[in-house]
This record gives sequence, C-alpha cells and structure tokens, in this order.
Amino acid sequence: MPVTEPDTAFCLARVGKAGAGWDTLVVSGAADTALPAQDLWAVWADLEHWPLWSPLHRSVTRTTAAGGLAPRMTFDQEISLGFPVGTTTEHVTLAELEPARRAAWAGAGNGIRSCHLWSFTPLPAGGTRVSNTEAFTGLPVAMLRPLVAHRWNRAFQDAVDGLIRRAGNGSHAAR
Repeated sequence: MPVTEPDTAFCLARVGKAGAGWDTLVVSGAADTALPAQDLWAVWADLEHWPLWSPLHRSVTRTTAAGGLAPRMTFDQEISLGFPVGTTTEHVTLAELEPARRAAWAGAGNGIRSCHLWSFTPLPAGGTRVSNTEAFTGLPVAMLRPLVAHRWNRAFQDAVDGLIRRAGNGSHAAR
C-alpha cells in the first residue's frame, strides 16, 4: 500500500523503504494549531529545554560549538522509551534543517535504521500543522513493535501537544 502522508514517506525513504512492512515501525504525532510556525520553532529550537514539554526527553545537550541550529550540528538526547528499551542516550546530527519548517536526522545501529522528522507546515487559513514522525526498520523492530507501537505513538503525540502548549504560553520569550 503506498504511503501518502508526506512526513512518513520522507522518513521511510531515508531508511530505504517505499512503505511500511513487517520489519518497520512508524510512530507519529500531529496537531493543527492557530500558532504561527515561528512561535513553535522558537520553543523547538531551544533544545536544552525539550524535557519541559516532551515526555520522552530526560535531557538534551549540544555537543557542537555554541551558536544557532545548523545542518550537521550535533546533540545528545537522553530519552526514556519505557520497557523493554529503557532510557538511552542518542547522539544526533541534524541532517536537514529549514528553520520554522522542518528538522530531520537519521541513524543506524544495533540492526536498526531510523529517521526522525519534525515539521511545521503553514495551514491555508493560518496557523500551523505540527508533526513529529519517526520511522524505524530492521529485525529488532519487528520484535519490538508489538510491545512499543501504541505507547510510542502516544508519547510522540504528547510531545506535539506539549510543544504547542509551551509555545502558546509564551514560554519561549521568557527563558
């Protein structure tokens, strides 16, 4: 079955898949908001404060020189994925970055390839569609999928909702 959702297609292409299969897991959360993409981006781009709005994150630390976000910038994210994965630290290199539009990274390890994409799409009537999507593929994914799919999808949705809430509260302006 062809993938029609652009963020899912983007991530699947980066892990070498045309569509989701038995060894693939796609997790995502998305929501429409009246907030402009710039307000959402201001909160999203403040990496070290992700744990304030993302239930997955325990800490985020930039590992490249200080400065703004840029392609090839690196950071470590300590994420709590629950049983059976637990808490892990992932070293991330931003592969694609379009401020207030999207940010993506991909990686491979332990038999798993993955791609993560945050996108901020303007809506025709104003506002923004926020999407948080990750595709995983590999034999370990096939075994983990029944245990984690529902919970990880909920956590990705909670991260989107938390970002919108924090941006709506004007929290990015008062750090």
